[in-house]
Amino acid sequence: MDEKKQKIKINKKVIVNALLTVLNVEKISPSFIRIQFSSNKPVNIDPLWICPYLKLLFPDPLTGLIEFPQLDENNKILVNDRLRQLVRSYSVREFDRDANQFFVDFAIHETGLASVWSQKAKIGDQIGLIGAASKLKFNNDCLILMGDVSAIPAICYTLEHLPKKQKAFAFMQVNCKSDMVSLPVNKSIKVHWFVQNGDNPNQFVDAIISTDLSGQDKLLFWGGMECSLAQAVRHAVKDKYTYLPSDAFHITSYWREGFAEGEFKHRE
Repeated sequence: MDEKKQKIKINKKVIVNALLTVLNVEKISPSFIRIQFSSNKPVNIDPLWICPYLKLLFPDPLTGLIEFPQLDENNKILVNDRLRQLVRSYSVREFDRDANQFFVDFAIHETGLASVWSQKAKIGDQIGLIGAASKLKFNNDCLILMGDVSAIPAICYTLEHLPKKQKAFAFMQVNCKSDMVSLPVNKSIKVHWFVQNGDNPNQFVDAIISTDLSGQDKLLFWGGMECSLAQAVRHAVKDKYTYLPSDAFHITSYWREGFAEGEFKHRE
């Protein structure tokens, strides 16, 4: 693997199997509930990680128990079908290293294991934390972050922790104006907000493609969004930036309409 790939393709994982306890619950917008957790074990979130996420393990709805997965001799998680149904990936919205506390923003839906749990959550409730991970680290490339409402926590976290010399463009599509987040003023960042519009369904992809990035030496695309939108964005940017290597594109299907996590491919 050459130096370029060593710098970009990180895929770091931290396995902890910790218990998270709810400290506070707050509805911060029509689309999000923010929950503050304490962890009974120390967790490392590398400050250089781009869009870090947590593997959360929810209690079994039938028994109320949290049963952590076993690890093999290589610290690899041994996952069975039942466990897979109880695990969800959620972005880190805030992390207090000294207090060992996490803030996670849960998107509000009528159905779905995590969304339903978050809407009923109260102080003292617990879930499991299998581990933390990230696919990428900050480098000297110009970072283009793209996402629908499901990726807002990840993108905002990353912009708030951007190294001083790192340039970034952010494209974020939300359900309503109240979902927009105030971000620190930074001359190295250009943020584009969009409110989902059924009369203009292509506004998001069109804006990304029409943005002039010709003045940037190197580009690194990261995206998280609904499956069909991810496919459209992926095809559009790859068709435009044909000169970029394949590892310059990291566009993930965060969710798919009508499917639970584990029932669809995150990259296709």
